[in-house]
Amino acid sequence: MKARSFGALWLIAAALISGITLIGLDRVRLGGFVIAAALVVAGLLRLMLPRARAGGLVVRSRVSDVLFLFGTGLALFVIVTALDLRPRP
Repeated sequence: MKARSFGALWLIAAALISGITLIGLDRVRLGGFVIAAALVVAGLLRLMLPRARAGGLVVRSRVSDVLFLFGTGLALFVIVTALDLRPRP
């Protein structure tokens, strides 16, 4: 499999790795927001790009891929927003 066949997945993978790195550096809320944004951007890319250019973002039909990515991104955004990160006494 050629690296080019992954298409836009490389951009999303870089954003996800950045978010995970931020979480590892104790920036949990910021890292969560980066990951949530990456999922929403992945949904937008899957919605706008043709099948050949979307590459690794193509899993199912366009509608189900976009709904899953948007839903997961929105759910993660809500979860990260609701996190209580204050230290416990």
